[in-house]
Amino acid sequence: MLMILIPGLILVGLMIWASTRIKRSAAMAFEREDIETPEFTLVKPEGFLAPVDPAEGTVFSAYSKDFGKDGNDRHRQAALEIRRFAGTGIDELLETIRSEADEVSEEQTGIIDGQRCATIIVERADDDARLETHYRLISSPNAVYQLSVNVLPENKDEFQPRIDSFLNSFSLS
Repeated sequence: MLMILIPGLILVGLMIWASTRIKRSAAMAFEREDIETPEFTLVKPEGFLAPVDPAEGTVFSAYSKDFGKDGNDRHRQAALEIRRFAGTGIDELLETIRSEADEVSEEQTGIIDGQRCATIIVERADDDARLETHYRLISSPNAVYQLSVNVLPENKDEFQPRIDSFLNSFSLS
């Protein structure tokens, strides 16, 4: 009997240790993270998970842990994306954003660090959900980078500081 008890206790101990390590690693994935690539640097805000392979068509993507409620349960509370458009100008992208929006609530253009930039906030529908989308467009010599943050309106106040942090942390390398 003792021959079975000792290996059983060792096995249970190893399972507890492994479970603790997995939980700790999962929690760390949602922490704030500085990300540097050959193209850009940014800060992934706390509460977002960035998969190793970004979503199709993006150079970076991340999403909040939780989903929406009350009919929005198929949408994350917030999602971040960066897309790179070669051969397209800021004006063309702004026109596309405006045409796909139900309402434009804010728009600004200017020059930051010698690069043409634009910020636009729109409201739009995605499937059956209403989204507020924050865009930042930054022109480089070879492409335009489009940062976008989709947030469910009922979660906007909770995510606004992290949205601002993400958009303001982005810089081209």
